[in-house]
Order: sequence, then structure tokens, then C-alpha cells
Amino acid sequence: MKITVCQFLFAILFVSISIAHEGRAQEVLSRRVTLTAIDKPARTILNRLEQLTDTRFMYSTEVIKADRLVSVSVQEQRLDNVLTQLLEPLHITYRVVGQQIVLNVTNEEPQAVPVAPLITGKVTAKNGDVLPGVNVTVKGTTRGASTDAQGQYKLEAESGQTLTFSFIGYKNQDVVLTGQTTVDVILEESSATLQEVAVVGSRSSVARTDVERAVPVDVLTSKELQSTGQVELSQQVQFTSPSFNSAKNGINGVASYADPASLKGLSPDQMLVLVDGKRRHQFAAVNLNVTVGKGTVVTDMNAVPTLAVERLEILRDGAAAQYGSDAIAGIVNLNLKKSVGMGSAMLQYGVTSRGDGGGYTAGVNYGFRLGKTGYLNVTGSYQDAAGTDRSDPYNPQPVAGGAYTGIYTNNKTTDESTRESRGVYGQYGTFRVTQYGSNAMKSGQLFYNAGLPLSKNWTLYSFGGFSRKRVNALGFFRTANPATGTTNPSIYPDGFTPQLPGTVQDYSVVLGVHKKVLEGWNMDFSTGYGSNYLDQNVTNSTNASLGANSPKDFYVGRIAFGQSVSEINLNKTMYGVMGTKTLSLALGAQYRIDQFQLKAGDPASYQVGPLAATNNKIPGSQGRVGIGLDDETNRTRSNVGMYVDVESDLTERLLLTGALRYENYSDFGGNLSGKLATRYKLNDNFSIRGSINRGFRAPLLQQVANAVTTSTVQNGVVTSTKEIPNSDPRLNQIGIESPKAETSWNYNLGLTAKAARNKLLFTLDAYQIDIRDRIIITENLRVANIAALKPLFPGLQEITFFTNQVNTQTRGIDFVTSFRQTLRRSNVFTASVALTVNKTEIVGTKGTPAQLQAGTTAPILLIDTVSRALIETSQPRTKVLVSLGYQVGKLTVNLRSTYFGSVTAWEKPSGLPHRVQTFGGKNLFDVSAVYAFSKQLSLTLGGNNITNVYPDRVFSNYASYSNGQVPYTRNANQFGFNGTYYYANLMVNF
Repeated sequence: MKITVCQFLFAILFVSISIAHEGRAQEVLSRRVTLTAIDKPARTILNRLEQLTDTRFMYSTEVIKADRLVSVSVQEQRLDNVLTQLLEPLHITYRVVGQQIVLNVTNEEPQAVPVAPLITGKVTAKNGDVLPGVNVTVKGTTRGASTDAQGQYKLEAESGQTLTFSFIGYKNQDVVLTGQTTVDVILEESSATLQEVAVVGSRSSVARTDVERAVPVDVLTSKELQSTGQVELSQQVQFTSPSFNSAKNGINGVASYADPASLKGLSPDQMLVLVDGKRRHQFAAVNLNVTVGKGTVVTDMNAVPTLAVERLEILRDGAAAQYGSDAIAGIVNLNLKKSVGMGSAMLQYGVTSRGDGGGYTAGVNYGFRLGKTGYLNVTGSYQDAAGTDRSDPYNPQPVAGGAYTGIYTNNKTTDESTRESRGVYGQYGTFRVTQYGSNAMKSGQLFYNAGLPLSKNWTLYSFGGFSRKRVNALGFFRTANPATGTTNPSIYPDGFTPQLPGTVQDYSVVLGVHKKVLEGWNMDFSTGYGSNYLDQNVTNSTNASLGANSPKDFYVGRIAFGQSVSEINLNKTMYGVMGTKTLSLALGAQYRIDQFQLKAGDPASYQVGPLAATNNKIPGSQGRVGIGLDDETNRTRSNVGMYVDVESDLTERLLLTGALRYENYSDFGGNLSGKLATRYKLNDNFSIRGSINRGFRAPLLQQVANAVTTSTVQNGVVTSTKEIPNSDPRLNQIGIESPKAETSWNYNLGLTAKAARNKLLFTLDAYQIDIRDRIIITENLRVANIAALKPLFPGLQEITFFTNQVNTQTRGIDFVTSFRQTLRRSNVFTASVALTVNKTEIVGTKGTPAQLQAGTTAPILLIDTVSRALIETSQPRTKVLVSLGYQVGKLTVNLRSTYFGSVTAWEKPSGLPHRVQTFGGKNLFDVSAVYAFSKQLSLTLGGNNITNVYPDRVFSNYASYSNGQVPYTRNANQFGFNGTYYYANLMVNF
């Protein structure tokens, strides 16, 4: 047969078109799909596949019977595999034409299919946790199942077929059946997913990511936290979460020993901290200095070593109804590591660009196997960091023409003459008298997390740890001017700076059991105890009222707090009940005992010496007045709480949750909290969510039972201020009632979205928090200036106490978005933007009691400008985090930008109007490069704040400048004041 030239060319063209079509078809069919749909019309699933794969299906609804109900459950599978699972049982064929897929029916008659054997098994994570809600499918069929609350499943499959296990946050796993009828699977976590499954905020066993939940939850992995280059947990979170604030303090009392940390610009004690879902005890001492969180009690997150934390969850919604009092602003939940047979060791050294603050952190984590399926994960860590100094040289007259405050006298000529003759100091402006910066610190930590199955239904678990930290804080310089009440020239003829070493010891232990008690019901019973104490000393100091007989070193006393918590929780998740997709019920009860103690220090630390009366010398050790015998306290209280929690997927799109909790305190009575939240899926990519909470926060035992005396600097003058416990009957005589619980209403409305095949995620949430009867510590009331106080509090300079004085309103917006793209040659690009904008205002105040005002002409204010600013403007109202990462083979480069908005602080100078200063917003840049020599060894080199940004300086004519001792404000908390920090981190995995 002859072939013409035209026929030959046509044949070549036909083959070329066929090859092109085949290439296009392969490109279309290789697109990846993640989809779960149960008992949906076939055309609904086909429409969804069109959206996910950017293709179009061509078919006749009548011919293929597109209204038939079908099911499919796949994750990151090729489109051709999905079509095989979906269409073969329906006897539908397909072919690809360009970007279209044409569907038709096969003429083959369906054959009888023999009943396949029943396959059962259990799915767990590497750490031993069961995984409910895992999709289990038989590849190439529509048969599938999901694991129940115990991680168990069952479905029919034959030998030779393949089971596919898929779950959000974990890598897909295929298992080929070779005749076995039991298949247990351990899934490995996936580092490539942006959607982290959150636990806090829900007791349902249905796994949900943040974009699927009714309330906003941030999930921060250990890798994200460690990538900041920070070595303490609170600072790591500071640079990864926009709504979380925590910064280092200089010369600021209790804040020197435990960093104040808060959510949404509220108080530190309005944020509840959990460890593996269990309440974490708080710090022993109250922050009484003029800084963020004045009058509040923090939870020392830095007592937990960072290597022990697998991930951290931040619930940005009120949760008092679910977890109890203290959760008005939200919750931070620390999830501890449970891995076994693997470990890591870390060594990091860093130093500031000024050469100070140098220190190292060393840590090791390893997981041991207990029995066949148990675990014991242990973490040890040690940190040694030098302090920094950002003070200015001492200047007795910072402003020309201003008041002169010399070291020896306030007469400039006499002072200069004395300074030269003594020969201790050089020219003013060339020497510093204190250190204002981060405190030198040494800290050791040991934590563990253990679990041991005792039988099929019983599991014993325990976790806890011990930490000990020694902090070398400093006080303000005391001059040698004999006319000043704080000086003691007979011992310190050239003045002195008190040193304030403090030892913080913390330990905790939780012991509990999990048990499957009834069909589908799970019980968790646990009991735990946590304790914290602060031992304070003062060295290089004096009790000025004792004159030459005063010692130089003092033990100030101990402040201690202990908390025991016993609780029982029951929960069950049901599927298909009363027409719902899922229905989760939880209920439980909790019994808590708090204990607060004050133990006296050395007698000389609080003794009133003879010079108090004759020379107006201030009694007590300078820098920190000792706890006296009359102040010793050992007070306890108990709390009983009961809750019920319901969560249900009413439909595929509508999620509804609700909770009620009743708590009763032995010292002030009961209160009821409630929560209602919902999420509605507009489609598979967009959802709206909202919640309303009624919460409360009880006054803390550390607040109402405290009786310590603090040294504060006001208008450049050191003054002793006594906190009066609320049990003191003298407060009733001036009309002060004991604090009651503050109540709150918390409203949240949000939008969540997924795009670019789940590579781009974002959440946007707006909130309003109204707090009524907010508990505050009052202004320092000068006894000599208030007639009602003089006969009641003789011998005291100032007093302060706690009361429900104000109502506040907080409004804000949180926005979080993240993107991840794998490029050619497996290079990975990641990006995220997170921001918060909020504003807290005092919207109401109570009047001063008539009994307190009686006899005094000048108005007595229980809250004034300085304290108002600490609530309203001392934390940044705006915070923006931008992070970029790029991985090329073994090298990963990260760039992070953090913007901290402006803060404002007030001061009350003597004899002058109150004055204010605003410290402008600043942007900090961090960069790091990680090189993985192997899977076992990696090295990180990085710099934080590489552009060496500092906060605005305090105006030198302000009293708070303290002659150069405080160039950066203590009355607000923005981002610290240490400048650039360089570090190197060596990580070894084994």
C-alpha cells in the first residue's frame, strides 16, 4: 500500500497531538486532592473536584445517575486514584480532553462481589496517643472508615488490597494486606502541613485545625519557638504570637524574678496557663512595682524548659466556663513531648553587640520506652547568663537650671569639693552607680512526662518537674547625703547600691489515670500539686534607722505559694446521633486548695531603729524591706468547680459548642460561667465563627493575703510602701470592702479561609472584652497626707490594698495568615503575617469612700494617671509579625520582622502637674541561617534585632530618669532594651 506525503504528514500530526493530549492528561490526573465527603450526591463531589483541581467534568446527569449517594475520603492523593475510587463502583468511565474530563457509563453488568474479610486495628501517634477521626480507606474502592475515640477502626478488605491511613497533621501511610485481619498503625507527624490540629478549647475527640474551630487557637511548634533564637519560653512566644506580650524588666521588684506575660493587653493573671491540659500553679509573689501587671500575679512559664515542649497552643478566647477562673483573656497550653527512642541535645551561646549579657544554655531531651507501649520523656536544661547595663552615667543635674542631686549633698559647690576630696568617683558624667538592664541569672530545670498502659482500658500517666533559678537583681543608688532618709554615711560614706539576689524554686507533679469506663465514655482522673517560693536577700545594703549598728547583708524572708488540684473528667464522642454528624459530651468536677505563706526575714531587715525617730531614717533593709513577724501569714482556701461541655457538628457545615461551669470559693462564694460558640462553613474554604462568654476571675490569695513592704521610687525619692491584707479590720473603718470576683463578657466574631489548595490559610477575628469590678491595687496612699489614715497606720509612710475599683473594655482585631510552597528540587518557601490591634480603656470607676475622704480637703484618688496608663497604654496596642523562610537543600534561611506599637507612661512629679511621655513604635529584624550537616547534626547562626533598635529614651528632665539610672522607662513594657543579640546554636539529634 502506497502512502502519500500528505498521509504521512497527517499521521505524524495525529501522533504528535495524541502525545500532547497524553501529556496534558497526565498533568491533569497527577494533581493532588484532599477531600472527605460521606453519603453525598455524586455530582456534589464532582463539583468539589472541579474546584480543587481546576478541571471540568462533562457528563449527562441522567446517563451517569449523578444523584446517587457516594462517599470518598482521601488526602494528598492523585486525581486518577480518586476517580478510580469514586467512579469504578458506579460503572462510570472517564477520559481526559484538554482540561476537561468526559464521563460515560460502561456497558458491563455489575458482578456479584464476595464479602471481604473484616479488618480491625488501632491507630496511634509515635508518642503513643490514640488518634480518633483518622480516615481509613481501601485503595481503589469506595470502602472506608474512621477511627473512634479510642483510635480503633473496622472495615472490609481482601488480601492484596491496600489500606490508606490519612489524618490532618500526619503523613499518609499505605499498608498492603497479606492475609492479616488486624492492622495497627503508628502515624508519623508531617512537618509540611500548615494546619496544626489544636487540642485546647475543646474536649471533643474530633480533630480540628484552627480554621475549622469555633474559636481562635494559635499552634506554635517547638521548631517555631526555637527558631527565634530566644532561650526562655516566654520570650520565644513573644516573638511568635502577636497577642502575647512579655518583656524583660530592669530594677523592677518581683518582675525581676518572673517575667510578666499577658494576652490581648490584659493583666497577666487574666491568662490561664495549662500543661497538657492541667492547671499550672502561679508564682508566689505579687508584682507591686510600677510596671506592666502591677498588683497581679504571673505564671512563670520560664520554669518549664523549652526542650520539653512539643508545641504550645494559645486559645485567644475567654474560657472560664471550660477551664475555670483566670481564663478571661485566654489560655496558654504547653504540650509536653512524649517521644521514645529518640533524643536531642542543644548548646547555645549568645552575647549582645555591646559585649555584655553573654551566656549559654545547654539542654538534653530523651524518651525511654516503658514496657511495650509506655513512655518516659525526660528533659534537663541549664542556663547561665550575665547581666546587661544600659544606664547612663550619673548626672546630679540632668537639666540645666534644674534641681541638683549630688552624691554627698544637694549643694553643688560643697558636693563637688567633697567628691574630689574623697577620690572615689571621677567627674560626673563619667561613672555609673547602678546597672539598668537584664539581670544576671543561673537556672537549672528538670522535667519529665510519662505514660504506662496498665491493661486494655487503663493507662497511668504522670508529668512534672523541678526548677531552681538564682537572679542577681539590683536596686537604685542611695546617696551619701546625711539629710536623706535612706542613707547611712557611717557605713557607706560614698553611697551604695543595694544588690537583690533572689532564689526561685519551683516544682510540680501530676499523677492520673485514663480509663474507658463505659461504651464510648472515657474517664480521666488526676491529682497534682505545684509549689513555688521566692527567697529574697539584700546585700551591700543597710537599715538606715540602725545607724552604725546595721548589718550590710540581710535575709528578707520567703514568699511561698502551693496549689493542689484533683479533678475527674468524662467525655464521649458519638457519630450520627439524633441526626447530627457528631455529638461530644463532657462533664467533670475539680477540687482545688491554695496556700499562701509569708515567712519572716532577719530581725534587722524590718527592725525600726532609734534613728527613725531622731533622724527620720527609713527603717528596714534598703532595696527590699524584710518580712516581719507580724506579717507572717499562712492562709489557705478551697474551691469546688463543676462543668458540662457540649460540642456537635449539627450538619456538615454547622458546628455548635456550649459550656457551663459553677465554682464556689470558701472565702467569697460562688459564681457561674457560660460559653456559646459556633462555626458555619460557607463552603469548604470559607467559614465564619463567633462566641460569647460570661466569665469571672476570683481575687488571688497572693493578693488579698499579702502583707509585704516594698521600696518604691517616686519623684526620685525612695519610699517604703506597706500592702495591707484585706482581712485587716482597719480597712473596714475607712470604707474599703473585701474584693469580690471580677466578671467579664467576651465576644468574638471571626472569618477563616483556605486557598491555593490549602497552601494559604488565614484567620481574622474581632473581639470585645468587658470586665466589671476589675481588681486593682490602689495608688500608694501617703499616710501623713490623709487624716483618716494617721490614727490607724502610725509609723507607716504609705499604704496600698486591693479593691474592685474600675470597669474596663478591650476591643481588638487579630489577623493570622500563613503560606507554604514546595518549589523545584524540593526547595520550600514559607511565609506568615500575624498582627493584633487592640485598645483597653477604663470605662468606669468607683468613688472614694466617704470614710477615707473624711477630714482631708484634697481629693483622694484610688487610681490615678500612672496606674491608669499601666492598664490602658503600657503595652503595645499594635504588634505585627512577618516571617519568611526558604530552604535550599541542607540550608534554611529565616527572616523575621516584629513591629511593636507605641506605649505611653505617666509620672507624678512633686509639686508639678502630672506629665506624660509616649515612646514611639519600633520595628525589630531577626535573621538566622540553619545548616543541617546531617539528620543528626545542625548548626544555627543568627542575630536578633540586627539593626540595633532601642526604645525611645526617657526625657532627662523627668523624675523617672533618676539622674541617668533609668534611660528607658520602667512604667511600660515594649520590647526590652538590650539591642542586638548574636547567637550560635548547635543541635544534635540521636
